[in-house]
Formats: sequence, C-alpha cells, structure tokens
Amino acid sequence: MPNSIIIAIVVLLAIVVIFYVASMVLRKKIEDRIIALEERKEDLFDLPVQEEIDAVKKLHLVGQSQTIFREWNQKWIDLSSNSFADLENHIFEAEQLNDSFRFVRARASVDASESQIELMEEDVQSIREGISELTKQETINSSKIQDSLDLYQALRAEITDNADRYGVALGELEAQLDNIETEFSQFVDLNSTGDPIEASEVLETAEEHTIALGAIAERIPAIVEDMTVKYPKQLEELAQGYQEFLAQDFKLPGSVRVEERLQEVRDDLKQTSIFVENFELDRADAQLEQIQLNLDGLYEIFEAEYKARRDVAKNASIIKDYIAHTRANNKNLLLEIDHVSQAYVLTGNEMGMIRGYQEQLEQLEAGAYELLDVIQENAQPYSLLGKEVDTIISTLDDIEKNQLKISNDLQDLRKQEKAAQDAADTFDREIRILKRYVEKRNLPGLPQVYLDKFFATSERVQTLFKELNKVKVNIDGVNHLVDVTTEDLSNLKDATDELVDKARLAEDLMQYANRYKTTNEAIAKSIARAYQLFERDRNYAASYEEISVALDAVEPGASERISNVYHNTKMTPDYR
Repeated sequence: MPNSIIIAIVVLLAIVVIFYVASMVLRKKIEDRIIALEERKEDLFDLPVQEEIDAVKKLHLVGQSQTIFREWNQKWIDLSSNSFADLENHIFEAEQLNDSFRFVRARASVDASESQIELMEEDVQSIREGISELTKQETINSSKIQDSLDLYQALRAEITDNADRYGVALGELEAQLDNIETEFSQFVDLNSTGDPIEASEVLETAEEHTIALGAIAERIPAIVEDMTVKYPKQLEELAQGYQEFLAQDFKLPGSVRVEERLQEVRDDLKQTSIFVENFELDRADAQLEQIQLNLDGLYEIFEAEYKARRDVAKNASIIKDYIAHTRANNKNLLLEIDHVSQAYVLTGNEMGMIRGYQEQLEQLEAGAYELLDVIQENAQPYSLLGKEVDTIISTLDDIEKNQLKISNDLQDLRKQEKAAQDAADTFDREIRILKRYVEKRNLPGLPQVYLDKFFATSERVQTLFKELNKVKVNIDGVNHLVDVTTEDLSNLKDATDELVDKARLAEDLMQYANRYKTTNEAIAKSIARAYQLFERDRNYAASYEEISVALDAVEPGASERISNVYHNTKMTPDYR
C-alpha cells in the first residue's frame, strides 16, 4: 500500500477522533446545563408557595386585600399549571436534541429554557413577597392597633379628666373623639373580616386624627386660660382703675376713648371664644395678641397720666424760681457787659442777645402764670400740661446755658488780652534777636526783599502794640494780628536762615575755588562774577549758585561736600 494512502487514512482517522471527542465534550457541556436546569426547576417547584397561599386563605380576606390575594393566587396557578409543564417540554426537547448530536438546536433550546426559568423564578419571588406582605400587614395591624388605641385612650382620659380646662372647645373635642372611635371600630371590622390592607389605611387615618386632635387639645388650655382668666382679670382691673382715675378728677385727652376700648376688648374676647369653639386656634391667638395690645395701651395711658401728674407737680413748683433766677442772671450780665464794654470792643452782639432773652423771659413768665392757673384748676390732662411745663423748663435751660456762655466769654477777654500782650512782647524780642544776629554776620549789605520782609514784620508787631494800648481793645482784631504776625515772623526766620546760609556758603566755596584760579580760566571768571554778585549786588543766593556750578564742573560733588560740612557744624541761631 502506498505511503500516501496510509497517511490519508491516518489523517482521516485523526479527524474522526477529533470530531468525536469535540462532539462528546460539547454534548457534555449541554448535558451539564440541562442537569442544572432540572435542579433549578426542582428547587423552584419545591418552594412552599402553595402552603403559604393556603395559610393566607385561612385569613378569609375581603375587599382590597382579597382582590390582591386573588391576583397572586391566579398567577401561581398559571405558573404551576402551565409554566412548569412548558419548561418540562423544553428541557425534554433539549435532552433529545443533545442525544442526537444536534448541538446547535439543543443549545438554543437550553438558552430558551434558562430564560424561561429566570422569569419563573422572578414570578415566584414576586408571588411570595406579595403573599408575605398580606400576612405581614395583618401582623402589623394586630400589633399597631394597641399603640394607637393607647394613644387615643390617653387623649380621651386627658380631656375627660380636665374638662374645665377646655372651656367652649370641650363639645367639639368630644365630637372629634367620637369620630375617631368610629374609625377604630371600622378598623376592627375590616381587620376581623380579613381586609388587612384597607384596615391598615383606616387605622393610619384614625391615628393621624388622634395625633392632630392631641396637638389641638394641647394648645387649647393656654388659650382658654388667657381668654377666661388672664384678660378678664386685666379688663376688670382697668375698669376699676378707670373709675378711680375719674374719682381722682383726672382728665384724659379727647382722643382717648376708654369706655369704647374696654368694650372693644370685651367684644374681642367673645370673638376669641367663637374661634376656639371652631378650632380656629391661629385666629384665636391673633385675637388674643390684639387684646393684649389694647390692654397694654390702656395701662400705658393711665401710667402716663399718673407720671405726668407727678412731673407737673414737681416742675411747676420750680418754674417761678427758675424764671426769677434767669432774670437775675440777665440783670447781672447787663451790668457786666456795661463794665466790660468800657475796656473792650464787643463784637458778639452780647447786649442784643441779653435784651432778647429779657423779652423772651417776659413772654415765658406770662405764659407760665397762665399755665400754673390751669394746673391749679385741674382743667386739662396732665400729659398735655406736662408737655407745656417741659417746654418752659427746656427754654429756660437754653437761656441759662447761653447766659453762662456769654459770661464765660466776657471773663475770657482779659485772659485773651494778656495772652496777646505776651505774644507781642515775644515778637518784639525775637525781632531784636534777628536784627542782632544778621548784623553779627558782617555782610556787605542786605537784599531789598529781605529788608522789606523784616520791616513789614516789625511794623506788624508795632501795630499789635498800638491795638493793645487802645482805650477799648478789639480782642478779635488783636487775635487776628497775633495769628498773622506769628506767620510773618516764622517766614522771616526762614528767610534769615536762607540769607545767612547762602552768604556763608558762597564765601566758603569762593575760598575753596581759589586753588583752581591760576590754572583754570573758567573758575577765575566764575569767582569774579560770584564776588561781584556777593559784594556789589548783595545777591548771596545767586553768588552761591554761580560758584557752586563752576566748582562742580572742575571737582564734581565739591559744593555738596562743603555744604554738608557747614550744616553739620552750624550753631543753632538764638531766634530758634
């Protein structure tokens, strides 16, 4: 036999073997999936779904609960009757296809079976959860009813035992309690006949109503207390106080209508009672706030009148003396002004002001006596009289304050004159010191600008002396001269510093520049110009500028160095 045929047979046998092994492996895999499907089916079928359904049936559900139960029960019947059988057929079909080596169809059948069982498992899970929820709801209702009933019984006991605290709201409270009790009875009926879901809703409603009623009941006693005790007591106090007020012959402003306001409070209390009876507690609270405002307003009116009476009695007794005191001050000021005006020029219209106060006092006195008569007759409310008394006292306070200021200003004139005289003496002394200081510098002469400033300042000082030596001194003019002279003298000192410093530095720089005179023609010419400016023109600043520029051109920084040495060693002038 040729080798090629042998090789072909061997290859063919190898292919057959490989195909067979692959088929067996694939068959095994599909078979394992089928076995897993069988196990999942058995596990699903063994679940105690039917037992759980039978247990719920014994509850004899009705209404909404029964409708829900029927839906879950029907779903289980359909699942157990049809879906399981259909799944059996698919699994059986997959086994046959797998055994006959039709792997593609077998695998497709297994995929479909796995998808089907997943849906069935989800359905079974839903059925069991639904059934469990019905059972659990029944259990919850059984346990919850006691808590709800305890809450209800506690509320009823609280209201019954403290009926007097609830006033007009008691009838409505008891009616609401009866309604809640009816809801509990309805719950019991539904729960006992097998409708736990609807019963749960009724129980929840009853519990919500109980809690809401409890919240209302908790607010009512405080409102009833205010409405029946607190405010009626205050109302009675105010009514009695008003009668005592009238008996003591007090008067009230025409805008104050006490009887009407008291009646308004009574009407508001009646309206509050209606709000409470109808459970309109927010409106009742708002009404009570308004009542409190009205009552507080009445208390404030009476207190204001009592206080005004005390204040009027106290202040009225001092008005006459206060006016007499202020008149005496005015008289003394007139004498003082007459005396002071002989030595000083008065520019503040003091005499006119004092005469104005005199007229004002005469008017105040006339009005005060009329007011005191009215007070004596007790013909007007004290609150109004008190304002008039306060106005008079306040006006007298202002007059006295202004009188005191005028008196202090008059007494201060002598002090201001003494200060101005001392300043003038100081100015005169400093002028002489400046003059001696400049003379000691031995300058060839003084610039006209400096001389004008010096003589102007000296003349200002002499003018100040003249003003101070007048028979009647004008202190305002003198003080102005002192201020102007102070500034002039300060400027003169600065000008003196500038004059002396420039002159001395110009001399020092020219002396230093002489070392370059024979070797530098420009320096020689600059020294000549600077000397001419210094000796003939007496322009020491220009002389300094001329020589400093020329010297710095030959020896940079020389003028600054010499200037620094001068200022560092310069003695402080006597006038500083």
